[in-house]
Amino acid sequence: MPRPMKLDHAPRLRRPAVLVLAALVGFSLAAVTAVAVAKSFTLRVAKNVHVTNTPTKAFRVRAVDVHEAVAVGPAGFPVYTFQGETTHHLICMKTSKASTNCWAFWPPVSVKSGKGLSAQTGIKGKLGTFHNHGTLQLTLGGKPLYYFTPDIKSGNKRMAIGDELKTFGSIWHIVTASKSGSAQNQPANTGTQPTNPNPYGMGY
Repeated sequence: MPRPMKLDHAPRLRRPAVLVLAALVGFSLAAVTAVAVAKSFTLRVAKNVHVTNTPTKAFRVRAVDVHEAVAVGPAGFPVYTFQGETTHHLICMKTSKASTNCWAFWPPVSVKSGKGLSAQTGIKGKLGTFHNHGTLQLTLGGKPLYYFTPDIKSGNKRMAIGDELKTFGSIWHIVTASKSGSAQNQPANTGTQPTNPNPYGMGY
């Protein structure tokens, strides 16, 4: 079983782990063009998505291989939360180093505005926003939302491979939903800049 990643002064990946995950990611900005920010944003329910972390088993804390309904962004890619993270306690950090730049692997779900946000029935939690490294990031139930770059690069919207992975010091969880799905508007909580946006002192 692979050794868990350690969190020191900054969340770091072991070099072999970086190479494996980098191969999946490709470190390409083009990978996130499919999730470009739109004027309005609806978090939708995608049914019968194959959620499996077999392709990323070097990082998983437990095996996952199920078909279920999950929350997806407007482009159809699944969204995730980071265990233990809130808008006032950020763990996934944007840095200039590949070994510590969580955003290269887990880009935030960003929006143009805190207005016009909606979620389909079956997605639990209130939508909100907060400012993070110059990005207006979406939250669900107070938890920041992220995409997984390998999901986006694969182009396969019917498969998600980022659930139950331990990287950058904590564990990632896909946002599940019930299978019902008519859109409904939800009032958004517009947050402010976190009180401690950079606990690791990296100058971002």
